[in-house]
Amino acid sequence: MKLQIDQINNNLFKVFIMDNINTCHLVTLKDEIFQKLTQKKITKKKLINLSFEFLLEKEKNTQILREFELQVISEYFPDYMENIKSWCSQEK
Repeated sequence: MKLQIDQINNNLFKVFIMDNINTCHLVTLKDEIFQKLTQKKITKKKLINLSFEFLLEKEKNTQILREFELQVISEYFPDYMENIKSWCSQEK
């Protein structure tokens, strides 16, 4: 499985997941949410990548919403926020 993340503009990303069935996802990540989640310790692209790795551990790429705002993940997976904080605390 391979991930490709293209930044469309400051807040919008297109994520391609190449697997048995290829999927494409539009993800919105607003600056205020990014700041709140990461304190800017990682890049937006890195956060999107880690978030999709997290999602792919939980479900197949065909089950991931086609379009969503990144913080919605925590509504489906309450441990998502803890994971983000852990990733960010490991970043130098």
